[in-house]
Amino acid sequence: MRKEEVKILKERADAFLDTAAYNYRNGSYDLTAFNLEQAVQLLIKTKLLELIGEFPRTHNLVILLKELSSVYKEHEVVAFIKSEMLRLTKLTDVYITARYYTREFFEEEVKDLCDFTMRLKVLLDYV
Repeated sequence: MRKEEVKILKERADAFLDTAAYNYRNGSYDLTAFNLEQAVQLLIKTKLLELIGEFPRTHNLVILLKELSSVYKEHEVVAFIKSEMLRLTKLTDVYITARYYTREFFEEEVKDLCDFTMRLKVLLDYV
């Protein structure tokens, strides 16, 4: 059962990434940011589900990665958290901001979040 759940979550994450790319090309940067946050959250949860069969019920990306560091590439994940803290907290804020507030996102900041997402995929061995 877990293998099927892992597969489904990974497919959802990839779908959010595809939608983020579409929105980026069309200049919908707020939707791009939201889709990136959803993809990142699912990628981390997928890896946790794959390794330990569960994941914390939180949207906080730092908490999710700290949990992951206890079972996967501890030193690399901890270093990633430290070096990417601003992007992680920005994406966590995107989850709330994109749903409930009007905030303009700019191409440069969303491009940076796209690059961050690719670095995360490399860390998780999802490339």
